[in-house]
Amino acid sequence: MEIRTCDGIKLSEPYKIQCLVPDLPEPRDILPYLEEMHAARWYSNFGPLNSRFEAAMKLFINGGAIGPDIEVVTFTSATTALEAALRTIGLREGARVLIPTLTFPATATAVINAGFTPVLCDVDADSWEMLPHHARTMTASQAIDAVMPVSTYGKPIPTAEWDRFMQETGVPVIADTAAALGQQPAGEHIHLAFSLHATKPFSIGEGGLLVTPDAELAKRARSWSNFGFSGSGGVISQIGTNAKMGEYYAATGLAQIERWTQIKTRRQTVLDTYLEVLAPLDNRIRWQSSEDPFIPATFVIHAAGQAQHIASSLLDAGIHTRFWYLPPLYEHPALEGIAAGIDVKTAFPVTEELKHSLIGLPFHSFLSRRDVENIAATLTKIL
Repeated sequence: MEIRTCDGIKLSEPYKIQCLVPDLPEPRDILPYLEEMHAARWYSNFGPLNSRFEAAMKLFINGGAIGPDIEVVTFTSATTALEAALRTIGLREGARVLIPTLTFPATATAVINAGFTPVLCDVDADSWEMLPHHARTMTASQAIDAVMPVSTYGKPIPTAEWDRFMQETGVPVIADTAAALGQQPAGEHIHLAFSLHATKPFSIGEGGLLVTPDAELAKRARSWSNFGFSGSGGVISQIGTNAKMGEYYAATGLAQIERWTQIKTRRQTVLDTYLEVLAPLDNRIRWQSSEDPFIPATFVIHAAGQAQHIASSLLDAGIHTRFWYLPPLYEHPALEGIAAGIDVKTAFPVTEELKHSLIGLPFHSFLSRRDVENIAATLTKIL
């Protein structure tokens, strides 16, 4: 069926209300950068647009102000950015990397593809994140060579706390902050990987960023993304891959920076509307806790044990939902070995409860107030 969003954008999907709609620049916004790219005849391999985009992202991540001294390296995805950091940070062979049970599978596959072993950690019952105190407990009881916290559903990780953890323990922190670009501050010690995929709030279609205060790590990671080449002699200094961002994506990124205030404002309006219209249900549902306000990348609610029932009922009403980050990592057939020998009900009680209770509601820039009210009315009938 054809639907029309609040901005007059026509979409063809079998839902009255879609769960996620990308918000990218229009062709006319990107065209000046494409003309510049074509005039230069430089389309990849760290071109001028890519360099400008990296420089612009330094200011963007620091909020346009003077912040931590960081390096930004572009990649084909957040996954390759994570793998680059893991491969070039100097971990020992067979290193064990602590990751949360509740995350996108790429968190685990990046560790595995880098040649290391993922070690699972349960998440907090309220924020749904792996927090520094979890990592302290785990590193005190077993060998952990690196920690990879995740900005669950786009909630920024506590940068200062993770900086302090890394300083005090000496354990590197490489954070999967894929969906938190535009809200996640950089740190003085930790490393961050952002996604620029079409489904993210700040999207360019495809791509990723590695943000690090370590200039040498950034240099090695950039080399890894270019087959391992170092310098201009055509000689590789490490075994790398091809994970460079092309100029087309950098052009989109430069145009997207100009739109970010508008995107963020629209998403904040949708969030405020949700919080208003769902307030009468606050004794039956809850959302992700946070000490500081933020706009989630995906709007996930907790309804104790009723996620599947809600999804089925909303589907009957033509409302699309998603089980973001579910099933837990250890229930994916390709990843079930990472929990071998572990009693998951005892080891991961929070995740075991969340897997029956978390459901992602529609959340994107193009939702109208009427859309959100319809979702709330349907939820009220269900609950």
